[in-house]
Amino acid sequence: MYDFNQGTFSLYIMTEQNPEDNSEILLEWVDKGISLQRDGKHKEAIVCFDKAINIDKDMGGEPDSNLLLLKDNSLMKLSKNE
Repeated sequence: MYDFNQGTFSLYIMTEQNPEDNSEILLEWVDKGISLQRDGKHKEAIVCFDKAINIDKDMGGEPDSNLLLLKDNSLMKLSKNE
C-alpha cells in the first residue's frame, strides 16, 4: 500500500467494500495521479493511474483510453529521465 497521504487507506477500504459504484473514488485516483504528474512524480502518478484503471475495469470491463494515455505519458517521462 502506497501512503501518499492520509486519505489513501480510506480510499482503499472504500474501493474494496463497494466495487460496483466507485466512480468518485476513480476520479480521486485520477486527480491525485494528475497532480503528481504535474509535480514530476511520475512513479507515484503511475500507481494512482493503475488504481484508477483497475477500478474502471471492475466497473465496466475495459479501461477508458484517457486513463491509459495519462499512464503512458508518465511512463514516457520516466524513460526519458533514466
